[in-house]
Amino acid sequence: MSDFFFFALLGVGPGAIIGLLAVGLVVVYRGTGVLNLAHAAQASLGAYLYYTLSSWGMPTLVAVLVAAVATGVAGLAIEFAVMRPLTNASPLTQLIASTAVLGVIQSTLLLVYGSDARNAKTMLPADPVGLWDDRFVGGDRLLLLVVGVVITVVLWAFFKYSTFGITTTAAAANPMGAATLGINANRVSVTTWFIGGTLAGLAGALTAPLSGLSLLSFVGLLVPVLAAALGGGLVSIPLAMILGVFIGVAQSTVSSYSDARGVSTMVTFAILVVLMLLRGQSVVSRGVVGTKLPSVGSGLIRPLPTVGILASLVVLVWAGFSPEWNQALLTSSLIVLPLLSVVVVTGYAGQLSLAQFSMAGIGAVVAAQLASRYDMPFPLLLLLGGLAALPAGYLLALTAQRMRGASLAILTLGFNILLFAVLFSRSEVIVVPPPSFFGIDLSALIDPRAYITFALVMITLTLVLVGNARRGQFGRHLLAIRGNERAAASLGISVRSAKTKAFLLSSFIAAVGGVLLTFRSTAVSSTNFAPLESIYQLGWVVIGGVGYLVGPLVGSIFAPGGLGNQLIATIYNDQFAWLPLVSSLLLLITILLNPDGVVSVFRDLGTLVRARLQRPRKSDAFVLPAAAPQQTVRARSTLRIDSVSKAFGGSRVLTDVSLTVAAGTVHGLIGPNGAGKTTLLDVISGFTKPDKGELLLGGRTLTRLSPEKRARAGIGRSFQNLELFDDMTVYDNILVASEISRRPSVLRDLFLPRRAELSASAIEAIRFLELEAHLQHKISDLTYGTRHLVAIARALATDADVVLLDEPAAGLDEVETAELKALIRRLVENAGLAVLLIEHDVDLVMSVSDRVTALRGGEVVASGTPDEVRSDPAVIESYLGTSDEAEKKEVTG
Repeated sequence: MSDFFFFALLGVGPGAIIGLLAVGLVVVYRGTGVLNLAHAAQASLGAYLYYTLSSWGMPTLVAVLVAAVATGVAGLAIEFAVMRPLTNASPLTQLIASTAVLGVIQSTLLLVYGSDARNAKTMLPADPVGLWDDRFVGGDRLLLLVVGVVITVVLWAFFKYSTFGITTTAAAANPMGAATLGINANRVSVTTWFIGGTLAGLAGALTAPLSGLSLLSFVGLLVPVLAAALGGGLVSIPLAMILGVFIGVAQSTVSSYSDARGVSTMVTFAILVVLMLLRGQSVVSRGVVGTKLPSVGSGLIRPLPTVGILASLVVLVWAGFSPEWNQALLTSSLIVLPLLSVVVVTGYAGQLSLAQFSMAGIGAVVAAQLASRYDMPFPLLLLLGGLAALPAGYLLALTAQRMRGASLAILTLGFNILLFAVLFSRSEVIVVPPPSFFGIDLSALIDPRAYITFALVMITLTLVLVGNARRGQFGRHLLAIRGNERAAASLGISVRSAKTKAFLLSSFIAAVGGVLLTFRSTAVSSTNFAPLESIYQLGWVVIGGVGYLVGPLVGSIFAPGGLGNQLIATIYNDQFAWLPLVSSLLLLITILLNPDGVVSVFRDLGTLVRARLQRPRKSDAFVLPAAAPQQTVRARSTLRIDSVSKAFGGSRVLTDVSLTVAAGTVHGLIGPNGAGKTTLLDVISGFTKPDKGELLLGGRTLTRLSPEKRARAGIGRSFQNLELFDDMTVYDNILVASEISRRPSVLRDLFLPRRAELSASAIEAIRFLELEAHLQHKISDLTYGTRHLVAIARALATDADVVLLDEPAAGLDEVETAELKALIRRLVENAGLAVLLIEHDVDLVMSVSDRVTALRGGEVVASGTPDEVRSDPAVIESYLGTSDEAEKKEVTG
């Protein structure tokens, strides 16, 4: 036991550093809502500044303070130049911007100091402190704990009791609301960025003497720091410090008892996973809006231009390029497939993964090991390397089911660092035979032209397959999930399944790219797959266009030793070392000026030129037939809600609510704001689990079904805040709903995507709501009233038995409202649908409904025909006022 306490005590110093960094991360998040992934890089900046100042002869205490304040000033620069212009951007855009800042800092330090490890002087006295059994511990480690605790207590008191501290969280949560109360959100942001930067610089300066100066070691700190900050909910300063010390102690103790490679990283990653899984949720809650990501291309690849470009490149490779340009082209080409995997998982599926290059590393290591032991054909090695990454991709997919956005990025980065510590940090070199393809020698050591040609063909084939997937049903499902997970699930799309397939496909593509990348040489080293590479590569793809197939081709220019390098070397006589810094700066510029990437600029120019020449792009839009197909009236199911109750915390929202929505009828639901109407719709559609009660559709219980299974069972709905897929056209929004009965197949879509067809219900809804002229418009181009019509058409396109309409007339004028009423009655009477209607317009509800239920405080106060409910004393008292005023007032349901 004494050994255990001794090893634990050795970890309190490093743990205090982790805690101090976590506290700085929490301070920035509390004041701005930004999760700063560049925080550990700021610590490295403080460490190297301290190293430089102390080596100049400056007293160590003064050097530490100057380095900390200078890093705080750098935090101010980040706030003014990067984060303030992105104040209204999505959290994911801010997160990508923080990775760009990380790249700028790391690249600059690499240019100035190189990659060699360095030692720094210690400020704290390192005299050993005697313990027990003739054991000693460095005094500096104990003093680090004291420093960390003192700073934590001071900051906790400041944020708890000062006026500034009290208003900080409010300013981050709602800048506009804070402004109305006289709170200056910009001042809060500036102050917290300075404090966070200063803490990072101080932590870096204090830790430099302990672990030495290494850029990679500071990146490795990011995962334990994030784990400690997340454990405190990104708001608790004391918890962040406590968990930081706990992680440091756990790392020290486990490392002392086990010599397994990367064991301390394993422990940290396990803590991170547990914390994040406890905080995650499988289905986003109401009010969570899909974050805006860069725009997405159509995925269309035109055969003749593609073949022409490929043939031209092959000719240049064999007869035009010099050996230097061929080597540069080879380097850029071999990075394309890992970059293309980012397009699949981030551009299409909206899942921000920072582990894609580690997937490439898995494929490379497995293929290299197989090639060194067995005589296997190169195509088989490509296949086996790709398959080897699928288990890791599946594990990431499992986490993506409960996490999204910044949380998912943190976990995938942790996974990336874990793989490097356990698998890729091995220094041994694996010797593999030169690759060949059906007897053709592809060895790139002396003459890379054959290998370049093979890589270009592989890239072209993969681009075609990914383009097919984008245009198929699988691609539409990914875009729907990226746009709004709740709405996607309400249309029968399995969010879990689609995310899993996206991760598996992207992992396979990245791993195949990793095999191609590693077999350019017969001496393979896994140390090439460092954690920072995934971050850099995300930046390259964003610069090119993360939603476009061509984006990786543009992004590959920035690969070290690639085409960009060769171009710079040709002009400026070799400026190789500057390329990482240049690419990081370009990523910042792209995020600030045009998040859609370079490709979108050329797309917009092409659109402008066609408009000037009056040559509109040919559209693949579905053309409605002259007459909508005759619908066959089928038996519809009745929805029965029996004694449903729901409470959130101590607040009861629904209490023993029972009602029946019969086939061929409209059932209106009225009540004041907060009566529980939308919560009831969430319970019916599966987004909220009731505390008790039963839901039956045609005798089949729905209570234990997921939202997508309820949708396929016959529950369709619209949403109060619409929740349309903004990145898709009106046509595609409705088309996704039309495909509810057809299961997607990734393999089918990869090789032969089917032509999509609208359902008869969709055609009728489009025609009756007069949406034909808007089918090819993006949702963002529509008026609010037209968006409401699209939401209704999408809900009706599923041909569900029961349609839940949540305030469908909001934003409609009188003519559109009359058309909506006629559409509802027509669908009910002709198609036999059951409609549950929530609407503010009480006249609309009373005139279109067969039965009406009134809620108050989550309880049913009246139910019956419209006339019965209108004249019910409880309804008059609760909603309509006195009987004399009843006809003048409107139920604010």
